Amino acid sequence: MSINKEDSEKFQTLFTENLNDTALSDKQKAVLFASLTLFSQNGFDRTNTKDIALLAGVAEGTVYKQFKTKEGILKGILDPVIKTIVPKTINDFINSMVNTSYPSFEKFLYAIIKNRMTFIFDNLPQIKILLHEILTDQELLAEMTKNISESSANHFLVVLKHYQENGELVNWEPIRIIQYILAINVSYVLPTIINSHSKINLDSACLEATEFLLKGLTP
Repeated sequence: MSINKEDSEKFQTLFTENLNDTALSDKQKAVLFASLTLFSQNGFDRTNTKDIALLAGVAEGTVYKQFKTKEGILKGILDPVIKTIVPKTINDFINSMVNTSYPSFEKFLYAIIKNRMTFIFDNLPQIKILLHEILTDQELLAEMTKNISESSANHFLVVLKHYQENGELVNWEPIRIIQYILAINVSYVLPTIINSHSKINLDSACLEATEFLLKGLTP
């Protein structure tokens, strides 16, 4: 399936592409995709196997036969997400950032914040599922982190070092700088993750977050 650039980071698009690369049967793929859709829309607890079967176009008995339990379906969704999809989006993001020339650390920082906030808000229902599982199972987080390319991470650290050498960025350990950037990003999106009715202006949030971080990260 071909995709355009606008859809290239849509979670469900990536999930579909990943399923198409597996040896799963068409019915198994249909059940997993239908489950992701319904879990995203209604939440895991409020989704039942009858609704999954209806959306997937299979008998309800087929759902149980293939995955045994609803938890088994969730595992079938999370495995490719943790091992493939999330690491791929992170690696693609890092490579995009390090291969783009930014005239200043401020522009670089704004690009990071805008990119990640946009990704989160574009994929908010699916990220809620992932976040809930990560918060209750630290092994999932460790598995996801393990699959992030070491070379991509190292390239990102080189870029931070460049801005430090230019005197635009405080001479802290890069991991500490990354933690601050992530923490501020999360602080803006967390209210919406908790309450879907909570809305923010994305452009204003990105500008505010950039301004705040610059005050703390500029020498």
